[in-house]
Amino acid sequence: MPTSHLVAQPPSQFTPSRQHLVAADLHLAGLSSAQLPGADLRRANLHEAWLRDSCLHGADLRDADLRGAHLEGADLDAADLRGAELDGADFRGSTFSRVTAWPAGFDPVAAGARQART
Repeated sequence: MPTSHLVAQPPSQFTPSRQHLVAADLHLAGLSSAQLPGADLRRANLHEAWLRDSCLHGADLRDADLRGAHLEGADLDAADLRGAELDGADFRGSTFSRVTAWPAGFDPVAAGARQART
């Protein structure tokens, strides 16, 4: 089973390049508090990744594998999660906006996320 040894740097130092995260293998990655606004994470393997309190504002997570991911407290405002695999992902305390795009049939409130007031 592949594992990632990527550990998030302090938010001011971790600035991902969009082209390097498409289909990236970030399985079990420690990315808590990472600043990833607008990141292109399409088809990324984020299975069981730690994304607590991360900023994913406007991130493109289409078709990403987020099964079992830890997204507690994450900022998902305007993120695009269409087609993402979300089974077992923990969204408790995460926030989203009316423009956040979810997979068909997914209920973010039932999963523990809350819509931010605008």
